[in-house]
Amino acid sequence: MKYVLFLSLLFSLQLHAQEVYTGRILSAKDSTALQGVSIYFDGTSLGTVSNTKGFFKIQNSASNISPLIFRSIGYKTRTVSNISVFKEENYPIVFLEESMDELGTVILETDPWSRKRKLNYFRREFLGNTKASLKCKILNEDAIKLKYSPSKNELMAYAEEPILIKNNHLGYFIEYELIDFTIKFSIGSSGLNLIEYTFYEGSSFYKELKEKPRKRHLKNREEAFEGSLLQFMRSLAKKELAKNDFKIFYDRFQVPEYKYFDIQQEHQFTKVAMTKDTISILHKNNQSGLIYKSPFYIDEFGNFTPTRAFNISGVMGQARMSLCLPLNYAL
Repeated sequence: MKYVLFLSLLFSLQLHAQEVYTGRILSAKDSTALQGVSIYFDGTSLGTVSNTKGFFKIQNSASNISPLIFRSIGYKTRTVSNISVFKEENYPIVFLEESMDELGTVILETDPWSRKRKLNYFRREFLGNTKASLKCKILNEDAIKLKYSPSKNELMAYAEEPILIKNNHLGYFIEYELIDFTIKFSIGSSGLNLIEYTFYEGSSFYKELKEKPRKRHLKNREEAFEGSLLQFMRSLAKKELAKNDFKIFYDRFQVPEYKYFDIQQEHQFTKVAMTKDTISILHKNNQSGLIYKSPFYIDEFGNFTPTRAFNISGVMGQARMSLCLPLNYAL
């Protein structure tokens, strides 16, 4: 496998620490109040629902760059990046539009692959190909639409409703709104399809499977966090790479941790630029690679933006939803 770009979240820039956000949700059609709308900070377990009059209140305890997601059955999901408007006391209004049945992208060529084959690829690349993935299950696979394009040698997936994941390895129930999913194949010397890269992104909300997490779930979460991209981003922003056992290599040689990182503080966020295009990251015995494209920002959670600022490969790049923790984990 070549470089894998793994993205599971929508990002944008806003927020301040220890804030309460309030608003009201109405139907765009007739301005009636919408009850039971799910409101959550993307990629976290921080969420709430609107009451009978459409009002909501949600707290956040850290400076982060996750937008607010508004989702309700029968309505188009709305993403609001400029969440500072919800700090106002006059309950800003969010209008949700009714959703219409839409066809997926039309591919004017025959799809020679069976659904079983496509679904197997999707499961492996979305959930992962580890022991942890064996304890994960997608509860509504029928909602996933899959198309293979022979001319592009790509497998694409989309869903008109959130993908529901029961993660018995980490002890989470995850609602994942898939925005983009593509597996790019290349032809190997044997003539077989080899995965060149996988890209996917969307918004996610985490809930505990049990009111009180089991000890094995807590242990698995700690192990998943160790050496993860989430831990790396938090360590990079706080300049704690060595403290958390991350080593940086360039051209096969170990270098000082921050030699090729230009780290600047901008307001509540950390701006990172790199002076080399490619570095290797070693955490204990696990190796990952980072291909730099453009500067990016890191928040207190370890969340980063923009999503396409770099490619990540190796152990970090191969982590999937079975090993993915909420952004507010351990904070």
